[in-house]
Amino acid sequence: MASVKVMVKKSVWQRNAAALYVLQISNYIIPLLTLPFLVRTLGTQAYGWLAFSAAVNFYFVLVVDAGMNTHGARMLAQLNPVHDHLHAQKASILIANITALKMLCASACCIVLMVLVLITPTWRAQSALFAWSFLPVLGSLTFPTWLFQGLQVMHLTMTLGVLGRLLMTGALFLTVSGPEDILWAAAFQGGATLMSGILALMVLVRMPGLRWCMPTWRGVQEVAKSSREFAVSEFSLTAVANSTVFFVGLVQTKEVVGVFAAIEKALRAAASSFNPLIQAMQPRVVQAWSQCHGGVPDMLLPWSRRVVALALLCGLVGIVVTPWALHLLFGRTIEGHEGWGQILCAGLPFSVINMLLAQWWWLGSGRGGGYARRILPGVMLQAGLFFILTSVCGVFWGVWCWVLGEMLMTGLLLFRSGWFNDAR
Repeated sequence: MASVKVMVKKSVWQRNAAALYVLQISNYIIPLLTLPFLVRTLGTQAYGWLAFSAAVNFYFVLVVDAGMNTHGARMLAQLNPVHDHLHAQKASILIANITALKMLCASACCIVLMVLVLITPTWRAQSALFAWSFLPVLGSLTFPTWLFQGLQVMHLTMTLGVLGRLLMTGALFLTVSGPEDILWAAAFQGGATLMSGILALMVLVRMPGLRWCMPTWRGVQEVAKSSREFAVSEFSLTAVANSTVFFVGLVQTKEVVGVFAAIEKALRAAASSFNPLIQAMQPRVVQAWSQCHGGVPDMLLPWSRRVVALALLCGLVGIVVTPWALHLLFGRTIEGHEGWGQILCAGLPFSVINMLLAQWWWLGSGRGGGYARRILPGVMLQAGLFFILTSVCGVFWGVWCWVLGEMLMTGLLLFRSGWFNDAR
């Protein structure tokens, strides 16, 4: 019976990993189609504004997601709502309270964005663009990736995510024909997740094991308290990791922002190919840590070594092929800036390693507080130095500083993670 149970668990995470990789492939191919199209059609200045407004609203996406997604997925992974009535009730209450907290956060973010746009003259001139770029925040509220991850039904994330992206991408190609269509570009590019969320709501009402219930204020407070440690660490790490376009937009012209954003987004799409494996394995890692009484789960170190080796290999290949690939995608638009892409490729393995250490070794083992204390000084130093060097010395030196910051972060996360204690 034990062997059958292990086989079932293994097939579940393999199915989830396969579903996430299909989703990731679509998330990789679609940007490779839309990104060159938008850069060439809108021009670097208009695309720079589009990328900058999206970077600003990404912080609000993190406010809605950070902590609550990890907490919700962890709690649901420990329940079996389909076959246990009591677990079904607990899961329904948890989902209602997390959704209510996300709605409160999204409302607060909307107010903050309106204030920022009103008090910043250059932003106020682009108020409609910032408004349409807020759509991913609503998409993060409505598309419950954390719920599907916790219930280990990631094939739903794949199906709905791909369908939403395809619908919005088709609309984007049909409507955007020049810089004057920048609002359409923001609406259809940012509305993909929202469309997936609307489709997800139709699925959730028919999902077995879940019962709709009203949230309670006390329950919302408990969720906020329980996810607080995850929220601080996840927000700080993810915000800084995705702040480069925002920082460049504060100190450089929007033409420079457009070129840098095009290069950075293309390479980030490649780096995100590791996300499905790490996310699909997360419930299994959490269960392994909970069943491990002292020490490190046997499966963790071998899997971590494989992912690290693959990330290092991808980084080396990326340094070699990046100039050719960028010219193929963007033509003369990025001429003279290929070095930015090569430097970012050098930091790619360390970004993947940091994500792996965070999700599998620190958060997976329930050490969210220790993770936050360890990572916050590093991310603040990295962000500060990148901003200073970019504004004083230019983007080239800022990117080098960013890569060195990723290396520093890897060292901070490896120390006392348990990796070396179990290296045998």
